[in-house]
Amino acid sequence: MTYKQFLDNLHYGFKQNISNGVIYFSAPAFDTLGFIRHGFTSRIGGVSKSPYDSLNLSFKRTPDKEAVVENFRIAAQAIGIDFEKLVVCHYCHGNNIEIVGKDHHQMGITRENTLPFCDGVMVVDQETAGVTLHGDCGSIFFADRKGRAAGVCHSGWRGTYLGTIHSIITKMESVGIARGDMLFAIGPCISWPNYEVKEDVAAKFRPQYPFALKQKSGKIFLDMEAVLTYQLFEASIPPENITLSRLCTYSDNRMFYSHRRDGDRAGAMGSFISLCE
Repeated sequence: MTYKQFLDNLHYGFKQNISNGVIYFSAPAFDTLGFIRHGFTSRIGGVSKSPYDSLNLSFKRTPDKEAVVENFRIAAQAIGIDFEKLVVCHYCHGNNIEIVGKDHHQMGITRENTLPFCDGVMVVDQETAGVTLHGDCGSIFFADRKGRAAGVCHSGWRGTYLGTIHSIITKMESVGIARGDMLFAIGPCISWPNYEVKEDVAAKFRPQYPFALKQKSGKIFLDMEAVLTYQLFEASIPPENITLSRLCTYSDNRMFYSHRRDGDRAGAMGSFISLCE
């Protein structure tokens, strides 16, 4: 199969959902499985005040910590996940994926996060839900079509370059999941026309992913979604197992926060996932 044929057989588009005033997005291919609850939150439906209005999930740039905790509770309820089961990744812009369980509940929310540094979390039972946080960085949902595991991953340019896709695949293979059973969905992130990079970053991607670097008005732009997609192609993940949201965090300031657009006045969205009966 050529890469063009691969692209032609992907699924495109996330579904917009609304629950109790919260707007979130989900991958239809994950929804139809029936045993996964998941969603990528928007900025709509929470209690944070301006400029973080309103469903901000970042503790780093707001003095109102209680509002952020309440926003986690609101978001989890909207998606249909038990708030008490949430575990947030301990991200460091790397590519490590950790399996999380009961001992980690509420880490990164109401408890100190003592997980090893990780940009992705995977669950292997129904007792735990994984969360990653996002400004503009890539959001990756992944799952086993037979219900043995599911997870979420934060993938910025560093993690993407280091191989978050490979790390996810390796982690799923470690619990016995074959590549043909792995499902992936690339959620909202900054799109290439809005993601200018300097030559130091471009030089890292140019040898292997020259197609992901675009030139415009003498500036260089990086298409992270294209890199992630090509990594899935290289890993022989069936194209029918992959969904691209094609949603840009930078372009839609009503729906999404964007650190690149708003700087320290930006909050964060969350990717949530859990297995269920």
